[in-house]
Amino acid sequence: MATLLGNRIYLEMPKKEESKLIVDENTKEALEKEMLKKMNKLKVHSVGTANMEVVVGDYVLVDPAALSKAPIVPLSDDENVLLVSPFDVIMVW
Repeated sequence: MATLLGNRIYLEMPKKEESKLIVDENTKEALEKEMLKKMNKLKVHSVGTANMEVVVGDYVLVDPAALSKAPIVPLSDDENVLLVSPFDVIMVW
C-alpha cells in the first residue's frame, strides 16, 4: 500500500447493508438515521506521516459536518475509505 502523507487520516467505511426492498420515505429516513449512528465511531485505517495523536486501529468520533464532505478514496476494487483531517477528529476511544 502507498504511504499516506501529511495531516490526513483514512477511516474505514461502515458496511452498508444492501437491500432489494422498496421502502417508504419514513422507513428510508429511519434507516439513514441508523447508518448515522454507525458513523459516530469509525475505525482508523491509516494515518499520515505528520499525525502523532491518532494511531491505526483507534476508534474516533469525527465532526458530522466534516464527514458529510469527506471524499471517498478507493484503495482497491473492494475497499473504500473516508479521507478526513485530524482537526476534524473530536474524540479517540
